[in-house]
Amino acid sequence: IFQWAQRLGVYTALDYADIIEHLVDHWKIGELTGLSSEGEKEQEYICRLPRRYRKLAERSMNKKKDVEVVPQAFSWLFNRKA
Repeated sequence: IFQWAQRLGVYTALDYADIIEHLVDHWKIGELTGLSSEGEKEQEYICRLPRRYRKLAERSMNKKKDVEVVPQAFSWLFNRKA
């Protein structure tokens, strides 16, 4: 699904990175204290997600240059092609 959304330009990995980064900042997840060791691991994981998504997006964009996009029919859109 992610690849289709990205091909259609709905949301891309960069959009997800921006959204996650905004929420992490807004909720101040990196500033939480008093967490268990498991909570600290999860905190680190979530705080690293935006950077990870951006790396994945870069890889995807580099791959995308080599891949031919084949139009696909979507019956729920009155047989329109993407």
